[in-house]
Amino acid sequence: MKSKTNSIIRMENLINSDRLKNSGDFIDLITGDIDRVLKDYFDYKGYPLVEVVKNGSVFSVSIALSAERIKSFSTLPENQ
Repeated sequence: MKSKTNSIIRMENLINSDRLKNSGDFIDLITGDIDRVLKDYFDYKGYPLVEVVKNGSVFSVSIALSAERIKSFSTLPENQ
């Protein structure tokens, strides 16, 4: 039973590793999603810089952008 568990863990690690190897499409997708959200709150040009780095069994996610201003609003957007 222990060898099955080890095999599953190895497969999971391989899948996570492959996801990072194909990170070009992943980074493009997540950058677009983050851009759409941040545009509701900030005025800025270009796209946010998104970096995902695997560090052991966890991922470090960094998002950076230079905003010209924070948008003003009187109420928070409602959940849809």
